[in-house]
Amino acid sequence: MFSKIASITLPIFTLVLVGFLYSRRVKPDLGGANKLVVDVALPVLIFISLSAKSFDPISALSFTGASIVLIFLSGLIAWPLTKFSGATQQAFLPCAMFTNVGPIGIPLIALAYGPEGTATAVVLLVISNILHFTLGAGVMSGKVDWRMVYANPLVWATVMGVASSQLRWELPEWVQTSCTMIGSVLVPMMLMSLGARLASSQIADARVGVQSSVLILTARLVAVFMVLWLIPLQGLERGALILFACLPPAVFNFMLADKFQVEPNKVASTVIVGHLLSLAFLPLGIWLAFI
Repeated sequence: MFSKIASITLPIFTLVLVGFLYSRRVKPDLGGANKLVVDVALPVLIFISLSAKSFDPISALSFTGASIVLIFLSGLIAWPLTKFSGATQQAFLPCAMFTNVGPIGIPLIALAYGPEGTATAVVLLVISNILHFTLGAGVMSGKVDWRMVYANPLVWATVMGVASSQLRWELPEWVQTSCTMIGSVLVPMMLMSLGARLASSQIADARVGVQSSVLILTARLVAVFMVLWLIPLQGLERGALILFACLPPAVFNFMLADKFQVEPNKVASTVIVGHLLSLAFLPLGIWLAFI
């Protein structure tokens, strides 16, 4: 089991460390590269993963429902814990509900379960992003902007991917190869970009970050086993949901907190400390997923 945990986690932490060390030395401008990854590579990966003939949205309904319940239940369990976090509900609850599915979740689940795990990870990514930019942004700002759903390229990539799968559209081989090449860029770039972002961050309110991160990860572990008791998933889907619960808070939480001026320093600290604690929680999640 130890060798399996190491084979899954070490490549992830190695790429994050490469991005961190490179950014500390060179301080590159990653704005354009990050935008290219989010606007092009990520939608392409979603499309090719969901358009695969092995993806069945009907059989994925229970997993989709369990994922949604987990996000809401994590927030519900974390709600009364806010007073122990040192942050406000607007800052604390989105960090408890929304995890770093893209840079960490996709490679983690893909390494744990192979290529067949990618479509499952993509389902988590799409659900999390839709809820994050509606419900999560709503918690921070006090209102929900539905334009963040229908104007989101990830949503359209999802619709097109599922339609392609169900209608059995055959893409020309050169298009399929091009999409696969673009999608393959995503995982290493997101991991190194995450390392670069962490290198440029500062931990102010470190105590709040530690308290919030421990409370968040504990709440999510309780929530995921409650969900699995209600919706008994098996195999890959069960393991992916447990790994999802053990992920650190999403970096987007800081971006939204900065946009709406909701204790951005405390949210940044929670995100950074959460990623540091993932050194312990991700191996724990892998062990729980495979026992």
